[in-house]
Amino acid sequence: MLADRINKLNVSPTMKIAAKAISMKAEGYDIIDFSVGEPDLPTPDHIKDAARKALDINYTKYTMNAGSIELRKAIAKKLKDENGLDYKLNEIIVSNGAKQAIYNAIMTLVDEGDEVIIPAPFYVSYPEMVNLAKGKSVVVNTKEENGFKITPAELREAITSNTKVFILCNPCNPTGTAYNETELKALADVLEDEEIYILSDEIYEKLVYDDFKFTSFASLGEKIKAKTVIVNGVSKAFSMTGWRIGYAAAVKEIIEGCNKVQSHSTSGACSISQMASDCALLGSKDFTINMVKEFQRRRDYVLSRLKEIPGITCHKPEGAFYVFPNISSYFDKEYNGTYVRNSYGLANYLLREGKVVVVPGEAFGGDNYIRISYTTSMANLKEGIDRIISALSKLESPVKSKIFDLSNAKTRIKRPIELETSINIETRNALVAEAEVQLKYDNYFEWNANINNVVVQLRTNVPHLYDFWIENWYPAQLKPELKPDGIIYAAFGVIGREPHAFYNPETNTGILFNTDNYGSLRSLAFGLVADIANKKYEMNSIRGMSADYKGNGFVLVGPKGAKKTEIFYGLLKNDDITFHSTDIMFVSLNDKKILAENPERKIYIPTFTSAAFPTLADLFYRSKCENVISKASECETRDCQQPNGCDMDSGYPYCFKASKDSYAMLDPYWIGGMYKHLKEINIRTIFIMKSDSGNDQIRQLDSNEAVSILEKGWSSGLLTPSDHKTLPFYNLHFVVNTPEKIEAYKTFYREVFKKSKCYLVNVEKGTEEEIQKSILDVIN
Repeated sequence: MLADRINKLNVSPTMKIAAKAISMKAEGYDIIDFSVGEPDLPTPDHIKDAARKALDINYTKYTMNAGSIELRKAIAKKLKDENGLDYKLNEIIVSNGAKQAIYNAIMTLVDEGDEVIIPAPFYVSYPEMVNLAKGKSVVVNTKEENGFKITPAELREAITSNTKVFILCNPCNPTGTAYNETELKALADVLEDEEIYILSDEIYEKLVYDDFKFTSFASLGEKIKAKTVIVNGVSKAFSMTGWRIGYAAAVKEIIEGCNKVQSHSTSGACSISQMASDCALLGSKDFTINMVKEFQRRRDYVLSRLKEIPGITCHKPEGAFYVFPNISSYFDKEYNGTYVRNSYGLANYLLREGKVVVVPGEAFGGDNYIRISYTTSMANLKEGIDRIISALSKLESPVKSKIFDLSNAKTRIKRPIELETSINIETRNALVAEAEVQLKYDNYFEWNANINNVVVQLRTNVPHLYDFWIENWYPAQLKPELKPDGIIYAAFGVIGREPHAFYNPETNTGILFNTDNYGSLRSLAFGLVADIANKKYEMNSIRGMSADYKGNGFVLVGPKGAKKTEIFYGLLKNDDITFHSTDIMFVSLNDKKILAENPERKIYIPTFTSAAFPTLADLFYRSKCENVISKASECETRDCQQPNGCDMDSGYPYCFKASKDSYAMLDPYWIGGMYKHLKEINIRTIFIMKSDSGNDQIRQLDSNEAVSILEKGWSSGLLTPSDHKTLPFYNLHFVVNTPEKIEAYKTFYREVFKKSKCYLVNVEKGTEEEIQKSILDVIN
């Protein structure tokens, strides 16, 4: 339903945690909130008076998209007087907060595939904004012993021919780290002769302590200034976060680009806020000076209290209003059933046990840390630190260690890739030669598999694919002279190639380029075997979920959205139902029977099925897995309804329901024992699942209607004509999909329906339990 870029986007963890704190306070809990990223002091009266004046003179209409002339003049004066920088009005844009100014700049500068260097720990929104621009974040992990500052050597090493932007937050959210002039010049020396833009986020410029002298990156020379986008605003320095005024300054061409982006998103910022901001920049700075003194007092107090806590270290921040203590010594401990494994787990524990809200460091790219904001009263700081100390003192090493080891491969390609089947012999030979160049002797894996009596040889340089291949298929006879029926090459690291698959039916050769996703390899293997088995044994494949009920084999087929998984796993809970396959079976017909064989040793199963069959989760821990989510920030399930919140927030190391691209290689006998799994069944009934507003819950189909529905294969749970994509026979493993093959499959299914019955099941006409009962009634 949603665009793919939105599905990949994470909600800001700081906003999420702030919302949780507000919710708990509304429920009556005494919560101390250390997550807030804004000053607790009210906006100064003279600034509020300027806003009232704006209302009195009816300054309530649109301003120029780039901001009012008066405010841009005030910004130019500020930059000249305080930073020694000259900018014309057409080199300044006012935005709805500094965050929008950053977003505008990234959308202006970053093209698809461009790399953006981001030192970690980082402000949570930087990588997500780069994702929206289709760029690639190159995160450089800084070191606590270096004060969380990126070094010139680290910066130089991160630069490639694709680097477009370097983002520097100075002073930094979340660490409070601030770079002095000498440190900035060392970074500028690396960047000066590179074609790289610098996005300098200086929103915490005024919040520096111990007589630290702030230096703007753009002030380091004209060459650097020409490549630097300064982002700043009034939110932090004047306690005006809700007024939503930020700004950017850069060369005219960049600001014109930002102006275009803003003109088609929010347009100009609030006119009243702009007049108030003009007053803030040109008026008295006494408020800011006094606020900085108060924040320094709070910072020093929090640091002194953190030193009291055994096992915690904390860098002394030069700026902003956060501390970023290292709390990793409390990992792998537990109290009262709560196990702490990471920063999310510790944050959740402190909220539950101490009623204190902190932000997990993982949100900023530093999992060994938490962020504590000291923008609250001294009384709250004292009480909150007391609570943290008390809660941490209760954590102990578990009497019985918890084993959270998971054989989990994280693949760079998450989904099956496009397959091309129209290549000729010459193209096949050229592609094989291209693949073989990557299969070097010291990184080469080969194995013959027996897939439904078809010998398929894998040749690859991807250990993960090799491991899953061996895990999943029965081995062919181990004879040196054995000639395979088909060969699949899986080559990763082919320069200039997009992830893609090819198949040549004349030579039974498959080629995979630049994918390490096992689903792509497995699907190509199924298609290749189906093609060979059809020619060699006159066998065909049926894609569906199959089982046996008291000697009566049945299959559920249908598109996504038709609740096959939920219905099928609900049926498996019946003691009289024996599992056969969750995906595909190879079928041979004789005079009386439809014999279906499951060719796999294991079940390659989406791990989110544990939502329908909870006992699977424990089995996945014993399985080889692919792409299981291990960080709460990577969760892709927007509608998660777990009663106690996110499992990973509570310290669990993995979530099997967090991604649709997460799979496990599960042994089928683990589900119910040796007698709850069959390799072969006699299909008596086929159920075509659908989800629409039709009248019947279940009705029998004649063979012509059944074949017609299967041939059309409408997706998204709809079995009516629509704009949705079609998938003939709901079989995504087809490698040969010619009109002749489709006709052959129609003939095959007509023969199937002479020996079996077919029913159309509308899952919208009953609960899952009611649908399951109707299916069992039909089989009986």
